[in-house]
Amino acid sequence: MNFKIDFVVTWVDGNDPIWRKKKNQYAKIYENSKEMSSENAYRDWGTFRYWFRAVSKYAPWVNHIFLITDHQVPNWLVENEKLTVVDHSEFMDQDSLPVFNSNAIEACIYRIKDLAEHFVYFNDDMYLTAPVKPTDFFSFKGFPVYNTAISPIVPHRFGTGNFQVNDMEIITSYFSRNEILKNGHFLDPKQGFKLILKTLLYRNSKYICGFYETHLPYPFRKSTIQEVWEKEPNVLKTTAQSRFRAKTDTNLWLFKYWEIARGTYKVGNCKFGKLFSLDDAGPSLWNIIKSHKYQVMCINDGFNITNKSKVRSSFQATMEVVYPKKCEYEK
Repeated sequence: MNFKIDFVVTWVDGNDPIWRKKKNQYAKIYENSKEMSSENAYRDWGTFRYWFRAVSKYAPWVNHIFLITDHQVPNWLVENEKLTVVDHSEFMDQDSLPVFNSNAIEACIYRIKDLAEHFVYFNDDMYLTAPVKPTDFFSFKGFPVYNTAISPIVPHRFGTGNFQVNDMEIITSYFSRNEILKNGHFLDPKQGFKLILKTLLYRNSKYICGFYETHLPYPFRKSTIQEVWEKEPNVLKTTAQSRFRAKTDTNLWLFKYWEIARGTYKVGNCKFGKLFSLDDAGPSLWNIIKSHKYQVMCINDGFNITNKSKVRSSFQATMEVVYPKKCEYEK
């Protein structure tokens, strides 16, 4: 490819007493924060080092890595010519800090100094589990690679439904139903049977009811995020100044949905990756991680983990088997 691709990843150590004190001070002011910002959103499982080992092993071609934190750096991390630690204060408005809202942080990541036009955004629970190529994230023309379908937004008190509704309100105010159906590549065979079936079930609705979300690493173009900011500055500024998650937030899927609605993306491999939950932690999950069946696995925190200490030790032991060697990002 004739362009560079950066990786961006966010991380927080929810066990840090200094950070917890700061968060709790502001949580008293924002009483509604408890509803949409559970402790699970900030919990660290001690496996972040394996994210770096995976990138080193399976994506050595990456141009640069930007690690976003709030005055926190893992004690094992080593900055080098391919890694920069970026504090929130370096790209967010000062009057919105401190911030404990991933939606606010993600709305502003395009402002990171020296960030490439093409970048892939990761949550810290999204691991490469097999080799990936630049073309898994971007086409040769520079379009991001996604898989999606027409799919209803699922309401859930502690979920993302509110954010998705806000995203879709913006999308459908700029793109008509027919434009979205025409541009969206929803029936491309690469979408896979399940996603095509979803689209067929819902495409005849009077309105576009939402897009299916894979919850895997997100390839973005900085210029697209800037474009959406220019069109909706007030909405995005409200999100960027929201210290805790709020029902008025948009989220980063808005920028992905924009590319889908206008057709400026390429359909990827539907078997590229999959979302898992630690609620289902056990031998079957650990074996899937070891199998390299998927190129990417999002191993999400759960709400119903019965034995956290056992899950934590088993999770770490599994990752140590898959990624046994230290990499250039570790002491």
